Amino acid sequence: MGCTDRELSIAVIDDQEMQRLNRDYRGVDEPTDVLSFAQAEGEFAEIAPELLGDVVIAAPTAARMALDHQCPLPTVLDLLLVHGILHLIGFDHADPDEAAAMDRKTLDLMARLGHSSADLAWFETAG
Repeated sequence: MGCTDRELSIAVIDDQEMQRLNRDYRGVDEPTDVLSFAQAEGEFAEIAPELLGDVVIAAPTAARMALDHQCPLPTVLDLLLVHGILHLIGFDHADPDEAAAMDRKTLDLMARLGHSSADLAWFETAG
């Protein structure tokens, strides 16, 4: 991915804290599964170019996703982490073409991590 010299912070939190972050930073007053905070963007990005950013995952939401989709929890956690990292390096799913490209990259990376495509048949942001 071209980020071997970059630093990443990962936080796993509860739904209440995720709701607060989502409300404060995105204006959406509900929990979400994963948030990404890029350090390579904005007014002070040049101060520490080695910092890729932060990925924050809501553990209870991930657990519900695993149950809902009959998917192992470690797979869902890896999926959310990969999704968050892809956002940090510039992927998005704002339009269908971008979403499809992000989905392809996500599934490729999940396969490289050893996850079964059968466990991820439910996953799609391009919907």
